[in-house]
Order: sequence, then C-alpha cells, then structure tokens
Amino acid sequence: MSEQILTELWMKFILLASNASVMALARQPIGRLRDDPDLRPIFLAAWQERSMSAAPAASPCPPTRSTKFSIYQPRAAAMKASMALDLDRGNRLELPWLGGKVVELGLKLGVPTPTHRMMYAMLKPYIMGTPA
Repeated sequence: MSEQILTELWMKFILLASNASVMALARQPIGRLRDDPDLRPIFLAAWQERSMSAAPAASPCPPTRSTKFSIYQPRAAAMKASMALDLDRGNRLELPWLGGKVVELGLKLGVPTPTHRMMYAMLKPYIMGTPA
C-alpha cells in the first residue's frame, strides 16, 4: 500500500507512455534503447518530458526514478511494450491514450513535449493499424 498513490500512478504512466512510443517508433526492445548511444537520449528525453507534464497534475514525480534504466535489468533486455508489438503485427495502437495523452497534457499545462509530439505525429498514421 502506497501513501502516495497518485505519485505511483503517474510514475507508472511516465514509464508506460514513454516506453510504448519510443519502442514502437524505434521498433526495438528495451535493451537496445537502453544500450544504444543514439537511442538512449531520446528515451530519456521522453521520460523527462512526461515527468515535467505530470508534476503540475499530481504530487511531484521523483526525477531520479523517472530517469534511471536500473529498473531494466539485463533479463528484461528483450522486452517490448505491447504498443510496439501491436505496431509490428499491424494492429490498432494505444497511442491516443499514451503518447497522445502526454501531448494533450503538455498543451493543456503549457509544458513543452517536443519528443512526444514528434513520436505521436510519426506513429499517428498507424493508430488504426497498418494503413492500406
């Protein structure tokens, strides 16, 4: 049981929204995002944007928790977010409720979310599955 359930929920959303969009766009599992020197900064930027847009809406998100890859131990290196798997399979995407919500909250709160806006725009054609 958490004394700060809103913080815990926001932390989960930070990870989920960022993970799903970055993994889907890169079409790579978490280990490659974590270890690739070109992909890692994009992943960290997405986490940071989400942390900043969450802070005004809930209790502050601990910045050290939102920017560490230590939660992704080597055994999880092959893990892919379900939205990335859906993209691979040509299925509908959860983008409106994940990356789209980050963009929406950023606009509403006046918090810049350029990484999430770019990822949302690039994945948007696939929201309903593989375009015909």
